[in-house]
Amino acid sequence: MHEKTFSIKTLGCKCNQYESAQIASQLLASGFTAVPFGSLADIVIINTCTVTDKSNKKCRNYIRQGARFSKSGGVIVTGCMVQTHKHEIETMDEVIAAYTNEQKGQLISLLGTIDNTKQKSLNHFETKTSPFALPYMRTRGYIKIQDGCDGHCSYCIVPAVRGVPQSRPIDDVINHARYLIDSQCPEIVLTGITIGKYHDKGYSLAQLIEKIVQLDGKFRVRVTSVEPVHVDDGLLAMLSHHKVCNHIHLPLQSGSDAVLKHMRRPYNFTYYMHCVEKMKRVLPDIAIGTDIIVGYPVEGDSDFALTLQAVTECQFAYIHQFTYSPREGTCSSECKTIPHDIVAMRAEQLRNAAQKCSLQYKKQFIHATREAVIEKGNDSIVALTDNYLKVKLESNHHTRSKVGQLLPVTITTNSSTGLQGKIACDN
Repeated sequence: MHEKTFSIKTLGCKCNQYESAQIASQLLASGFTAVPFGSLADIVIINTCTVTDKSNKKCRNYIRQGARFSKSGGVIVTGCMVQTHKHEIETMDEVIAAYTNEQKGQLISLLGTIDNTKQKSLNHFETKTSPFALPYMRTRGYIKIQDGCDGHCSYCIVPAVRGVPQSRPIDDVINHARYLIDSQCPEIVLTGITIGKYHDKGYSLAQLIEKIVQLDGKFRVRVTSVEPVHVDDGLLAMLSHHKVCNHIHLPLQSGSDAVLKHMRRPYNFTYYMHCVEKMKRVLPDIAIGTDIIVGYPVEGDSDFALTLQAVTECQFAYIHQFTYSPREGTCSSECKTIPHDIVAMRAEQLRNAAQKCSLQYKKQFIHATREAVIEKGNDSIVALTDNYLKVKLESNHHTRSKVGQLLPVTITTNSSTGLQGKIACDN
């Protein structure tokens, strides 16, 4: 009997990663076997992102690439790019069907309705549901606690493709967390579009975390991206809990108050810096990551200099750098863009500054022992520490047998290929 297989390529945010895990869980429950993207599969799904023009180009490339590994000759496409470019995607030769974010949760049941107009068909199969999303090709389990955004950032298309904020019922979140813990998942990642806006039955994000960490079992909780205006004393207290990872992603976007104002960000740099300082007083070792946009239309040389200064002052553990890309329908898309050569020069300067910050942050943990989840890498065994450091371990029988466990790992060196380490003990 032929083994039914599937692969999923996920682009973009951790919210997309959760939704891919949800799709994967339904396929697994229906008798399919997961294979890595790039392996021959009966069903190939591309979960897209449209946050920048670069994201769109990546999605198109993966759609074409995915079709080469599909037994049907084409791929199923879903996600945010379908929201904005549905007609374009549907007319691509490599695409069997395209589903919006609203259809994503019912994607598996929709597969049976795919027609044969492109001479590409899928065999009908019995769809079954899985109670909750389990980790897909990884050991960490994502829980989407919230979706949507009602922000008014001038450059951002996310509110248009994700809709207004909606929080998942707290009882459902707790049951999902319990399901992951019972499934021996060592790390629970709370994700969403604006998770700081979580609110259900009077429970805030901090109060939700408090309920999760009270559950029995050996696990930890990781908080993803939180807007600076949503960091309060309650959240800081929960970040200090021994079951919560010493890590947070805090978007900055620019170090210039003038640029932040034009972006319609709800804070200035003084407010942001106060937030960072408060965190580091409570948690000196915390890994703070950030997003920065390079080449925003009104960004002058002095504005960019302030961004470089902010990077130094904040001492980020890592930086996600984005080159400004006008998105149709946003306010900033009507502004004149900065010449490419100037943007490229600034991007290079920021990359160098980000690399320096990252090296400085990592340096202080050489010879330190941190709690880490043991995972399979592309060609190695990787330990992900509580403060978001990826540590390569020697790939042998001993380390491979520890995959999926939460263990102390000692960081030994920092080489050109990244941090190296070893499992400190087996208990």
